[in-house]
Amino acid sequence: MRRLLAAVLMVLGTLTILGCGDGGGRGGRRYAWGDGVPAPLLEPFAGAWTCNGPATLAAREAAGRPAEETARLRELIEKNPGVQLLHGDITIRDNLAIGAGLPSSEYRFFSLHRHDQQVCGKAWHHEDRFDPGDMSKCYVRLELVDGRLHFRYRMQNGLIDLNDPDLKETLAIEGDAAHCTADKPPGGDWSEWELLVFDRKK
Repeated sequence: MRRLLAAVLMVLGTLTILGCGDGGGRGGRRYAWGDGVPAPLLEPFAGAWTCNGPATLAAREAAGRPAEETARLRELIEKNPGVQLLHGDITIRDNLAIGAGLPSSEYRFFSLHRHDQQVCGKAWHHEDRFDPGDMSKCYVRLELVDGRLHFRYRMQNGLIDLNDPDLKETLAIEGDAAHCTADKPPGGDWSEWELLVFDRKK
């Protein structure tokens, strides 16, 4: 199954798919699987970011997470200074968030729209961006809070559905807030929202 999915995605990655209204290419609102394309809603978040563990745990506690849970994580962070235990560094460019290190992870954003100060949408997440058959679907919400990136996500558990229209159809960069399903996604196999806080790299 994994080999079949990898083959399908490799074929998709080689296709040339026309954009909407401008003849395709990097300026189009729609894209195939390949290089990133401009995503105007993500421009405020562009650049390199590093995960701030203490700030993440403080934000989770403020959002109501149990103190005993964050205490365990805080102890691990204090015992392992300099180690990114919650999430690796990322660089956001175009519609991609690319992880540092090996393997290099990736969030491929699409269906983006705005809810007040948050940019909401979907993403295909690869733990290894060079292994196209190993990926998960997620909803994402990005927001700048006092200069920091608050990155919220919820993952779909289990194997991906090969009939998912977001897998089979050309993906649209821009979505419609009126049709957002992030808080009540279809299916019953979604995680709760998770929060990460990132600082800009200097």
